[in-house]
Amino acid sequence: MNEERKARLLLLFVVILWGLNVVMVKYLSAYFNPTMLGAWRIGAAAVLLTALVWKQYGFVKISWREWGTITGIAVSGIFLHQITLSAGVKTTEASTASLILGLNPLVTMVLAYFLFREPLTVRKVGGVLLGFCGVFLVVFGNSWEQSAGLHFGVGEWLIVVAMLTYVISGMFIKKATQTVPVMVVTAYSHIIATLLLVIAATGQQLVSDAPFTLSSDWFVWGVLLFSAFFATGYGSVWWNSGIRIIGAGRTAMYINGMPMLSLIFSVLLLGESITWIHIFGFSTVFVAILLGTSKSKAERQLLNQSV
Repeated sequence: MNEERKARLLLLFVVILWGLNVVMVKYLSAYFNPTMLGAWRIGAAAVLLTALVWKQYGFVKISWREWGTITGIAVSGIFLHQITLSAGVKTTEASTASLILGLNPLVTMVLAYFLFREPLTVRKVGGVLLGFCGVFLVVFGNSWEQSAGLHFGVGEWLIVVAMLTYVISGMFIKKATQTVPVMVVTAYSHIIATLLLVIAATGQQLVSDAPFTLSSDWFVWGVLLFSAFFATGYGSVWWNSGIRIIGAGRTAMYINGMPMLSLIFSVLLLGESITWIHIFGFSTVFVAILLGTSKSKAERQLLNQSV
């Protein structure tokens, strides 16, 4: 099996894992508060990533400026993202959460336009508008069926914040990986995020009157470790490997399948219902992402000339 084919298979597996991970976080949120869940998951992933970095690079010294950028990744893309994601899925369906998270490429494109003045074509604007229409169709369609009215609840807003924090972290990642290996950036940012999550979880526990208890169910801990090691730890490694082998643009296209996979897993594992609104909304977002992230003929010709 050649290297590119192996990378494609691993990327497909990563997207399946990430689609399943939204469902796993939804399941685990019933046993841990958001901060504690983040501390356990990211802490376990940090241990794995640190071991992998140590084996491949040893101890890597970086400058204070690079530490600042990596801290930005840890705060936005891991610390805040994990807390808002875990809190959001408590009160919204996993399928809806995945759909909102699936807007990541489109929102990244808009943010890149305002921050870096990257071109925003009519095709891309159409993709952004179509994608948001798909999300609102599913979210408002669900609330209309359940309460005969339009409602964008706290859970949905928290998922929006989780998506935005992850998008913002991408801007820090773009800067950090210019001078530091991607694997090192990933490991160091997870270490910093773990410290922040542990401090936050400890402080929350100290001011809370609730007793400190942990589940004794081995299955719960099995799900947590699987989520941490494979979805977060190895998932990051395999995703970064895909970027190295086939390029960032082609790798990003694989994320388009995550919302539909999460919908399937949420129906099979959590018993969530699937309606025509879900199918139509997910199809709309899928088309929107393809429209927004694909290049026009002129852009492809320009890219080929520059290679």
